[in-house]
Formats: sequence, structure tokens, C-alpha cells
Amino acid sequence: MTKERVLSVAEARAIDQEAVDRFGMPTVLLMENAARGVADVARTLGSRFVILCGNGNNGGDGLAVARHLGFARCALHLLGEPDPQESPDAALQLKILHNAGASIRVGQAPDISEHSGAVWIDALFGTGLDRELRDPARSWVELFNSATGPKLSIDIPSGLHGDTGEVLGLACRAEVTVTFIGKKAGMLTKAGEAHCGRIEVAGLGLP
Repeated sequence: MTKERVLSVAEARAIDQEAVDRFGMPTVLLMENAARGVADVARTLGSRFVILCGNGNNGGDGLAVARHLGFARCALHLLGEPDPQESPDAALQLKILHNAGASIRVGQAPDISEHSGAVWIDALFGTGLDRELRDPARSWVELFNSATGPKLSIDIPSGLHGDTGEVLGLACRAEVTVTFIGKKAGMLTKAGEAHCGRIEVAGLGLP
């Protein structure tokens, strides 16, 4: 029996960096592969989607997921636009969607009553989050948790520390979490299990 792979946040980052340095894989390709894996799982949960995106790479994953799902099926809400210098891949994903004519609401939270039965996707923060959530991000997590319909988190539920499993003030409660390469240590804690739901591990197309 193969032993389950459990990663620290630093180990996960090192794998990403090795993919770039050793194999020459562009980071945007890793993002694209991650998004494809998330979309495959999301389709099993429903056919309409509300995607809450942060302004970093986790948000970039969410924007890419919308393309794979078909952005006409998605209500896209972005906490803030990604900085092209700090998060170039996320900024590129946003540019592609704009060029395709997608409707993206920036800084505007969704109205729960308009999306009954939709699948809610948390792409606010990934494993890099190490500070307590504050508004407006905290209010978006509250909204996610109070919505009806299936809920999916990308990489890790936003607000959950990837190494310790500490809840950073508040965290998304997902029914399914799609993480990459291997489970993160914080997911296997009591709080991690309560917030992650079923954990699906997706690959990034690494050689």
C-alpha cells in the first residue's frame, strides 16, 4: 500500500519551484493544470457556479477554473484585482476573461438569494495565508459558509493554516477540498477535517 503523501506549506512551494527550475514549466502552466483538476471535481457537484476569488494566485486558480467550466455558467466575484507585478499569472487569467467578455464583479460580494442551488467555489486564499482574516475577506467567508448548495475550496479552505490547521479567525467550511500534489499537514487536524470535507488530491502535470 502506498503511503499517503502529506506536505508542509514549504514543501509544496519547493515542489512548485522545482517544476519551474528543473523542468522549465511556467508557473502559469501549473495554474492551468490545477484549474483543470478543480473543474473536473466541480462538474460532479453541479452545473452553475459562484466563484469567490482573492487577488493572489489562489484567485488566479479560480479565474482559470471559470474558463474550464464555461464562464457563462459562473458568477465571478473578485475581492480585488491582482497586481501584475506581485501575481502576474492571476493578472493574466483576469485579462483573458476580460478579453473573452466575461462579467466579473470586483469588490462586490454576491447576493445569496440569486444563486440558490449553485456550487460555491472558494478561491480566496491558499496555503500562504498566515494572518487572521479581516473584512472584507472575513465577510466573504461568512457569506460562503451561509450559502446553500455544494461548497468546494481550492487548495485549502480559506482561513485555515496549511501547516497547523489553526483557524485564522474564521475559515470556509467546504464539502470538498481540491488540493494539489498531496494533502497539507493542517488538513489532517481536527479543525482541518471539519473545514475541508472530502479531500481530493489533483496533480499538476509534473514529469
